[in-house]
Amino acid sequence: MEPQEQSEQLPVDFKLDDADLIDVTEQKDRGCLKKILREGTGSDTPFTGSKVTVHYVGRLLDGSVFDSSRRRNEPFVFELGRRKVIKGWDAGVATMKKGELCELVCTPEYAYGKQGSGAKIPPDSTLVFQVELISWEDEDVSPISFKKGRIMRRIRKEGTGYSTPNDGAKCHVKIVGQYEGKTFDEREVEFILGECEESGLISAFDHFVKKMKEGETSLMTADAGHAFGKEGKPEWGIPPDAQITYEVTLKKLEKAKEVWAMSVEEKIEQAEKHKEKGTAFFNKGSFVTAIKSYERMKTLLATDPEFKDEYEEQRKKLMIICHLNLAMTHLKKNDFSAARKAADEALALDPKNVKALYRRGMAQVGSKDLEGAKDDFKKVLETEPDNKAAKQQLAVCIKGLKDYAEKQKKTFQGMFDKFAAQDQKMAPVESASGQAPSSNEKKEEATA
Repeated sequence: MEPQEQSEQLPVDFKLDDADLIDVTEQKDRGCLKKILREGTGSDTPFTGSKVTVHYVGRLLDGSVFDSSRRRNEPFVFELGRRKVIKGWDAGVATMKKGELCELVCTPEYAYGKQGSGAKIPPDSTLVFQVELISWEDEDVSPISFKKGRIMRRIRKEGTGYSTPNDGAKCHVKIVGQYEGKTFDEREVEFILGECEESGLISAFDHFVKKMKEGETSLMTADAGHAFGKEGKPEWGIPPDAQITYEVTLKKLEKAKEVWAMSVEEKIEQAEKHKEKGTAFFNKGSFVTAIKSYERMKTLLATDPEFKDEYEEQRKKLMIICHLNLAMTHLKKNDFSAARKAADEALALDPKNVKALYRRGMAQVGSKDLEGAKDDFKKVLETEPDNKAAKQQLAVCIKGLKDYAEKQKKTFQGMFDKFAAQDQKMAPVESASGQAPSSNEKKEEATA
């Protein structure tokens, strides 16, 4: 059967007690019934978090159409299972295969209830939707702040409850890693969320597991930037820039205490621990994990009215250290923009902090802002006249600026010489009379 065309009236050609109407509700309360009009392909169906694309025609039981994506000639896209649509759609579309065409009959409780919707859907209306599932994509759980490719999630088995891991949570997972159908990593492992790489896991796990519920099994697809990068993993047969998959089961979860539930003393204590952790990770060269520890410090030390007197002094001191360490770590990763931002935040708390000025200067050297870097190194020397590193970098900046000025001078001089030559070539030659030559004189000059 083909999809119904655009019209204002489409008959409802079934009864609500028809045997071929399938109850697709979890509670089996017949709140959403489904009638397949055309079978789809394959066996896969979309899952919670999938971005699904559908065409639909919605009508009342009297056949009157109240909405149609086909009439607009524009498919409708939504995130399944996230309450972005009526309850009946979340239940019904989750059972469909790609290319399937069906009708969903939604009672008021699975549609717009006692309030109805606008002028076209009266209160307590049972609605009939003809739905075609065009396609769907896995859920994108990639971090917004990192441009390393995507991390996609496909739920294979729903977990229980509503709780998901928070930063610092202890997670026990079973993992099966595959590349091109071959298993390269199969084990159970326990790790602290935010420190997955310390347990021999790729960085994607910190972002992926954070979305999972206890007991859930999901398929993770990770681009190389979140996996083994440009180096690959030769001992596991994984080449550079490879996309890999992991089946992940979150077997056990122990959440960390939330920041809002901590006392001031606990926040200070935890911030100290994350400072030590971050420093240990930095010294091992685990810069990404070090950054996560320092970012956790920032969260713990965020402005709070409870930080008073000596606690506020401790908070400020630790926050400056946090920003300084972040600046240094970002410099190690050649992320000069992030390094400058961290140094700026330290200087906002301590405007004459020598380390912050120096690290901001180095960030500006990295981003080719030699004028700004020179000013920062000069400020360092105002406080510490014998600072050898600042003297050396200041000399580098002065030389760099001088070389740049010389290069610009030569470039512009070359341009001026070129333009002058062109002007000379185009300038008229004066005749003996002092006037520009006539056309006859030009011809004589040409044949002389």
